[in-house]
Amino acid sequence: MDDKSVAQEMESYVSNLDRDIYTISNIPEEVVAVIFAYVSRSPKSFRENIDTVIREQEMGRDRAEKFHEKWVLNYGHASVAEHATVHMGVERVSRLFSSLLECANEFLSFTEYSQRYQRPRKGDNYIPKELDSHPVLKKEFEELCDFQYDVYSRLNTELFDFLKTKFPIPEGKQEKAHFRALEKIAFEDARYALNLSTLTNLGMTANARAIEQTISALLSSRYLEARKRAEEMKSEVRFSVPTLVKYADENPYIVKTREALAEFSRDLEDTGKTKPENGSSVALFDYTGRGRENPQAEALREIARGLLFEFSGLSVGDIERHLSQNTPELEKIFSIAVEALGKHDNPAGIFRSVNYNAEFVLSEAAWHQLLRHRKVSWTAKEPSVEDGVTVPPHVTESGTEELLLNAVGRSEHLYEKLVDAGSRDVASYVVTNAHNRRVSGSFDLWEFYHLTNLRMSEGAQWDIQKVVGQLAQEIGKVHPVFVRSALKRVA
Repeated sequence: MDDKSVAQEMESYVSNLDRDIYTISNIPEEVVAVIFAYVSRSPKSFRENIDTVIREQEMGRDRAEKFHEKWVLNYGHASVAEHATVHMGVERVSRLFSSLLECANEFLSFTEYSQRYQRPRKGDNYIPKELDSHPVLKKEFEELCDFQYDVYSRLNTELFDFLKTKFPIPEGKQEKAHFRALEKIAFEDARYALNLSTLTNLGMTANARAIEQTISALLSSRYLEARKRAEEMKSEVRFSVPTLVKYADENPYIVKTREALAEFSRDLEDTGKTKPENGSSVALFDYTGRGRENPQAEALREIARGLLFEFSGLSVGDIERHLSQNTPELEKIFSIAVEALGKHDNPAGIFRSVNYNAEFVLSEAAWHQLLRHRKVSWTAKEPSVEDGVTVPPHVTESGTEELLLNAVGRSEHLYEKLVDAGSRDVASYVVTNAHNRRVSGSFDLWEFYHLTNLRMSEGAQWDIQKVVGQLAQEIGKVHPVFVRSALKRVA
């Protein structure tokens, strides 16, 4: 291939041939990763490296495989894999699996089918394969799913009728638009009757390194569905990045540690557990400044120290001496940092130096929204029926609470039967959206600003709005200045 032909072909792969900034496209993802990786060891530009590989067979795929075998797989240069990106459709999986997938790696990006806007169809449930050897339990599982869908449909109708009475059409607003908004609210509340076997769809984008780690985590899962879906993902990803996920496999450390800790914990459970209450709750159990006389001042000092270090010519020692003698300046410095902060702005990076740890008890419906905040490090207990339930206020007001609780009670009955039959993993699927999950989250002040801005806004769903509001109340007890500032953007 002569230079002119190569130059012409190059135009298919880069957005321009003569400027410093350009995009790269139409090249196999593994080859992209190699091109980007070469720059650390070669004086050539990305375009020159593209020139090299397109002269070789199959866009340099053979060369890419050899590179990844040597540097990524054998030498552990895993960051190279971050330059290869995969887009994947994940369809007709359970809501339980979708939560496992979304929590498997913080560098995955998702768009998921929303039960807040779309109505699932009857029969769209994942039936665990483990039940094939238990036909009686399998039939009861399927009957439960059908029954709960019927409750969901009835709740939808009755809630919609109730909402039309409670919220008459405002003057000047079209009936169709008003009813569409009420229908959405009815959808949101009726879905609390559905269980975690309900099917969902996701679109996922991730780099190959995150994909490899995700597949490994899912292959190590206690859930058969997760392991089978992980095998499918690994098989399909081979079309985009075959070498980079070649050795994604079950991680013995994850499996052995999970089993050992579960065994150890059984004795602890015999000492007694706190009786659950219905509804959500948040408890802050650690935070910057905990145990100090003035937690607020300690947190403000963290932020002030970082801001002054960045924007002044002082050393850390100089700053410490100044702040120790001028404590009142702490809040002033913070005020300057947030004064121009708009609704869609991110706070200064130093806000990440103030940290929190909180325990949440919240409905599955709220958890499946909150887990998407991947800048929070989540630790979640398995789905269960042991931590109470959350009943939507409109369900109580409309007189349909007994209908919802009947669906919840049927799940709890089958849950116990499945556990007694040695099918604890299958039991997780019958947990409803109304059942509470207990999770803990580690996050920073930067993420708290994001949480309040998104989840306490007018358009946020009532349940997640309430949970994040409870979190704000807890943080407000120790760091009130931060909460007042964050909530100004919500008003």
